[in-house]
Amino acid sequence: MAVIVRDALAQEFNDVASLTVEAYREYAQTLTSDNWEIMRTSLSKVAEIAKQGQLIVAQRDQELVGSVVYHPPGVSDRRLFQPEWASLRMLAVSPQHRGQGIGQQLSLECVHRAKQDKAAVIGLHTSELMVAARRMYERLGFKQEIELPNHLGIRYWRYVLKLAESLPAR
Repeated sequence: MAVIVRDALAQEFNDVASLTVEAYREYAQTLTSDNWEIMRTSLSKVAEIAKQGQLIVAQRDQELVGSVVYHPPGVSDRRLFQPEWASLRMLAVSPQHRGQGIGQQLSLECVHRAKQDKAAVIGLHTSELMVAARRMYERLGFKQEIELPNHLGIRYWRYVLKLAESLPAR
């Protein structure tokens, strides 16, 4: 069954929050319980984060199987990204649907939107825990640019994709 990538509906925000927490739960054993609770709380704030960007979901049949937040130029986190950059945040794929290209579809949707928004660069930040995600981003052409300050006791990096050098339009 095909995966549909679309904007989330407001009534789906709680389901997306649950999906996101479940997708990141594998990191709970690596973090301290306090740090996992901080991460879990942050991941649950989907409605708040969606106000700052565009919440995008992947749906198969009637089930939400993934999500990501896209930030157009001018609204990305200025502590991490240049104001004229687009960015993506909180990519999540439910554990039982991994390995099916859903994370890639959601990432490419963000790249497509960034190109539509005439951004020269799209950025993201990811951690040492997210090995599979980093490999996927690198396959899509994202380059590790700088190491960011540690957060919750783990290493983070900023990745960027210069859109003039990126994959052809879908």
